[in-house]
Amino acid sequence: MDRINAPLEIKSASQDGTFTGYAAVFGNIDLGYDVIEQGAFKKAKTTHDGMLRIAIGHKLDRLAGKASFKQDERGLYVEGKLSLGVSYVRDAYELMKDGVLNGLSVGFNILKGGSDYETRCGKEVRVIKAAELWEFSIVPFGMNPEALIDSVKAATIRDFEAQLRGLGYSQAEAKALASGGFKSLGHRDGDRDSEMLADALKNLKSITW
Repeated sequence: MDRINAPLEIKSASQDGTFTGYAAVFGNIDLGYDVIEQGAFKKAKTTHDGMLRIAIGHKLDRLAGKASFKQDERGLYVEGKLSLGVSYVRDAYELMKDGVLNGLSVGFNILKGGSDYETRCGKEVRVIKAAELWEFSIVPFGMNPEALIDSVKAATIRDFEAQLRGLGYSQAEAKALASGGFKSLGHRDGDRDSEMLADALKNLKSITW
């Protein structure tokens, strides 16, 4: 199985481990002198529901989730969901959010006659034109300079509490509101506090999705 590494570009990620982004970028020369041509992934080894497996470090005994995928003009676009019920996946996700694990490596095999060596930009590169996807993996280092992490964020109760503190609630009130809503403080729907809560939720959503 061949591999091409690239920094994992995640456009958005939510608390349940779902994310979207590009797993591979077409047309540019990576640091290993490989180029993936547009539409190069002709086949894929998928799960029974047609999803691509996500692994950690290409270890198929350390699978991390699965993703839908499609090829567009830019690259291999994925919509993934990590299996956060697995302890090592939760650990990896925290490292992704911290920017420690920010690489992706695509695992594939080249189909017969599916690659050539060409000179591009004064360098001999391997051009991959036809390949079968096996999986993509989360790795520490990437080799594709054109694919960069955008953001990995997760909405948590602490985020909500911080928003409420910013609106003037005490720490105790913020904790009560985050866990039990306004009924925990004896407030009614439609009052000023309800409007403030709506503002807090709006602000929280704007910074986490």
